[in-house]
Amino acid sequence: MNTLRSPGGCSWTVAQTHESIMHYLVEETYEVVEAVESPGGVNLPLLREELGDVLLNVIFHARMAAEIPSDQGGFDINDVVEGLSQKLIRRNPHVFGSAQDTASQLSAQEIYDAWDELKKSEKPERTGIFDGVPPHLPALAFTDKALSKATAADVPVQLPDADEADTESVWAATVFALVQEARAQGIDPEKALRNYTKEMMRLSEDRRDLE
Repeated sequence: MNTLRSPGGCSWTVAQTHESIMHYLVEETYEVVEAVESPGGVNLPLLREELGDVLLNVIFHARMAAEIPSDQGGFDINDVVEGLSQKLIRRNPHVFGSAQDTASQLSAQEIYDAWDELKKSEKPERTGIFDGVPPHLPALAFTDKALSKATAADVPVQLPDADEADTESVWAATVFALVQEARAQGIDPEKALRNYTKEMMRLSEDRRDLE
């Protein structure tokens, strides 16, 4: 990547910005999902390839950030890895800290809860219930995440009034209620609808082939 972004390298690569390649990272992430949710189980050869494509995007973004002076916020891939390493150490004191001797006594849920509390302490600026919910998540996943935050904060969900004359508002309220019902049954609504639509596509293709 250093060679591609340097003088004499690839003119297309040099011309890119964080914004111009953002959609590639989103697309490659969904291709990882495709590899994991393959009909016959996790497709490891495909997963290996798609993880490489995600890593390429990480390296690409880091290389562009390295072109900014460090006193202006610039960083390189080594800084990314170091930051991740330090985060894993901080958030796993039962493994890396003084509480190592209690690690075997902790349940998975207790470890998750401790991670969440440590995360909150690292981000004191997040004071709202829904701070940290990525606004660009797909709608079903966005709703699911927001409901998860409300549940964790033990806050009753306050729903907007659906205007009966507004078809979009009524439709949104209906879908929202379905996401709530899915959560109550332990169902991932995003995954469930994705799999249902995949099956529709397969059956439709089969029907076309028979005609």
